[in-house]
Amino acid sequence: MSYLFSFMSLTDLVLCCSIVMIAAILQVSVGMGFGMLASPLIALVRPDFVPGSILLMGLVVAFAGAWRERSNISIVEMKLGVVGRVIGSIIAVLLLGMIASIDSFLVLFGTIMLVAVALSASGIQFGFNNKNLFGLSVVSGTMGTITAVGAPPMAIIYHDRNPAVVRPTLNAFFFANSLLGLIGLVAAGWLTWNDLVASIVFFPAMVLGILVSGPFKALPSQMLSRLLLALSGIASVTLIYRGLV
Repeated sequence: MSYLFSFMSLTDLVLCCSIVMIAAILQVSVGMGFGMLASPLIALVRPDFVPGSILLMGLVVAFAGAWRERSNISIVEMKLGVVGRVIGSIIAVLLLGMIASIDSFLVLFGTIMLVAVALSASGIQFGFNNKNLFGLSVVSGTMGTITAVGAPPMAIIYHDRNPAVVRPTLNAFFFANSLLGLIGLVAAGWLTWNDLVASIVFFPAMVLGILVSGPFKALPSQMLSRLLLALSGIASVTLIYRGLV
């Protein structure tokens, strides 16, 4: 316990756990949003905890989702998507290697998060083919490694696919993305012991959010989605501002 509070104050702990719980509630209620909300808001409190702690939690959640429906995972799509994610993670490592200060990281992080918000809000849709799958997987891998948010690019291409295949395949994608992202962060020197401890501390809050999410499912999903994007967008702009001033 003394180690925990040596790098995280009680205020930071309460704020971060509250953010994780609310993000988990939105994830269950809307079907998206955990990383989209948790990453930028936690970055406002403790930028040194992102994206590592979010990727570590996402690794567990994505694995559970993929394993539950593993028989429906599209292996062909996975192979192409993972190759794209490897390239995206390499790009992310190169970008992180060019960052000389936390201020520069906040600007990069906030900018990528704004792109994610814009993609989610735009409603843009691409046809499903190997070229688009590969290209968007590269984008997803880059964004996911730096911010722990790689879902928006994939939503563009999987919008009209069979949900029974989409759910496990996307979870498998995000598991691979989290794993590759963590490897990339290690290579770039951006993953620390504190990230692991933080993810363990935050994990019960995520589980609690999932458990208490039932009543929130009755709320209009469109309203919750707009709230999610608004909060994420405001947090992203704030991060860019902090990095610039």
